[in-house]
Amino acid sequence: MKRSVKQIIILVFVTATVVGIVFAVKWLLRVKPTCFDNIQNQNEEGVDCGSVCNKSCPTPKPTAIPLTVKDFQVVEGDGVKCDLVATIENPNNSLGGQHATYTMTWGSLQKKGDFYIYPGERERYVAEINLPCQKGVDPTMQIADPPNWQFFKQFEKPILEITDSATHAPSETNEFFDITGTTINKSPFDLKEIEIYAIVKSPSGKIIAVNKTTINSILVNEKRDFRLFWTHTFPQEEGSYKFYTTSNLFGSDNIMRSFGAQSTIDTRGADPYAN
Repeated sequence: MKRSVKQIIILVFVTATVVGIVFAVKWLLRVKPTCFDNIQNQNEEGVDCGSVCNKSCPTPKPTAIPLTVKDFQVVEGDGVKCDLVATIENPNNSLGGQHATYTMTWGSLQKKGDFYIYPGERERYVAEINLPCQKGVDPTMQIADPPNWQFFKQFEKPILEITDSATHAPSETNEFFDITGTTINKSPFDLKEIEIYAIVKSPSGKIIAVNKTTINSILVNEKRDFRLFWTHTFPQEEGSYKFYTTSNLFGSDNIMRSFGAQSTIDTRGADPYAN
């Protein structure tokens, strides 16, 4: 065998031996996997979670976009009593919450309250009814986001249908203008309370009348009649009316009984990010 060939064989053998020794030393001195050191190391997908750790990493919490007031109007009644109505939008498709606050200021009047809003709601109405009209001054409104946003992977509002709605203009001076209808609870659970808003708009989109009422203790598939009335008239032939219905499912105290169906929202108010 030629000397050059022997040298090549020896070089390959020595190289393989050195490489083997290096890997053996690294294997002996390797850091054993640990999933409780509060450090994202090894092949972890997050801090002490994923891959080598037998623990799923939490879903990143989305950043909440503030609620916005899309519209805020004065609805003039008989010149003595007026209404204030706001349309609020939630741009967060997976975040909702309750106890969002509002302050309506109009001249010497100031009305405060709170409301709940569901993920992705584009028209959440808030109204203050039968206020003394404040002439010559514009109203203002400030809102604050819910103190605790809740995340929903899936979401479905309470299913509250309105049927047989009709308007009735007064035929005598002692009668009221009213809107009547029937609501049906199509949700898979009984509800202690629901809210119904009647919104009447002109062809240009301006709200010309608003009213609201509540219905208590409505069972699954139950039908309940309602009536909303005004002490003043408005041009109903020029307007179109719609209904906004809602019920607070953020707290389990509003759900009276379940019929084997589970709500798609967490009625216990649990934090889905809690460890």
